Amino acid sequence: MKSRRVIIDPPELRKPAMRVSRIVYGREGDGRRVRYLLDSKGKGTRKEIPENIVLIRWRQRVWKDYRFSGGRLGPNIWNGLAIAFGREPSLDWLSWTVEEIQQRLDVSRTQMGVFKSSVPAANVIVGLIRICGVARLKCIMARHLASDRGPARGTPDLFLFAIDHTGKPTMGRFVEVKKPEEPASDDQKAEISFLNEIGLHARIVRLIERH
Repeated sequence: MKSRRVIIDPPELRKPAMRVSRIVYGREGDGRRVRYLLDSKGKGTRKEIPENIVLIRWRQRVWKDYRFSGGRLGPNIWNGLAIAFGREPSLDWLSWTVEEIQQRLDVSRTQMGVFKSSVPAANVIVGLIRICGVARLKCIMARHLASDRGPARGTPDLFLFAIDHTGKPTMGRFVEVKKPEEPASDDQKAEISFLNEIGLHARIVRLIERH
């Protein structure tokens, strides 16, 4: 079997720790779209794309008094949220419930057009808003909605978080998922650095293949 080149990311692109296994078995497919066995020990038959491997394993984490959640982010998430909620985040956003957010998404679905597929589920948006906070959301949306910003946006694949025993979202992190030999683009590296600089947690998770 032909060995694959493994990229070693610098430490600043690998923090914070995830506490989920990055080991995968049973690579299937060619080119960009590959699938692996979901089970970290190579058991079973269910296969998923890399992003879903990390997302599902995060959601399956078990830790007393916490439950784990999160979702995939499309490249145009911030455009979609701007249409649904407005371009200027406010304190009101922090008080919105899952039901209220879903209502706003439903009303705006037609206006969002192609952007709607980039927007995660309402419960993930609640976690995103409350973990980021208004000031940081303003920074993110200003960056992504700038008129001179090109189509390559670098938005990470996932937003993951936990919910504590009080119902408060915590442990939020943005995650870019990569196969062993897949390079991160300059836009993706710049976005991870930007999110960390404004006080959030963002990183690359690179899968480790076993045979």
